Amino acid sequence: MTWLRYLIIAFTGVIIVALLSSQIYSLEQLRANGRIVLLELRPVDPRALMMGDYMALQYAQDRSENIPQDKLEPQGTLIFTDKEGVGEFLRVGDVTTSDEEYKIAYIKERFGINIGSPRFYFENGTAQDYVSARYGVFKVDETGRAILVGLADENKNIINPKR
Repeated sequence: MTWLRYLIIAFTGVIIVALLSSQIYSLEQLRANGRIVLLELRPVDPRALMMGDYMALQYAQDRSENIPQDKLEPQGTLIFTDKEGVGEFLRVGDVTTSDEEYKIAYIKERFGINIGSPRFYFENGTAQDYVSARYGVFKVDETGRAILVGLADENKNIINPKR
């Protein structure tokens, strides 16, 4: 009976590794092939904790008066358009979008909605380079899945820290 136990453990391990690998692969595909989107940040401050340096991020659209937060489902998608290189909220819904529009998934929270990563981690000692950040740079796919890939300054240039 011992060999059956080892077989079950090995099979379970293979399944776990396969699931994790597929998630990593899908995120890497999104990062490589996703549409680049900029979302405006509200004032933020670099700070350090035990995990290293990071910047707490809050997006201007999180608490926008244009988004009817009292009527939102617990999760869904928001439709944005590209206005001068920056995402601007259009409407709520999971509908077909045109080439100028794109979806971003949201999760409704107690004090607003979450449309992006709440933190951006960076290398220790490079906090000064990110003080000028005004935009979060995302890669978005057609389903609304978005990942934060960087920060951009007021000129919409991606910030690359000096080393």
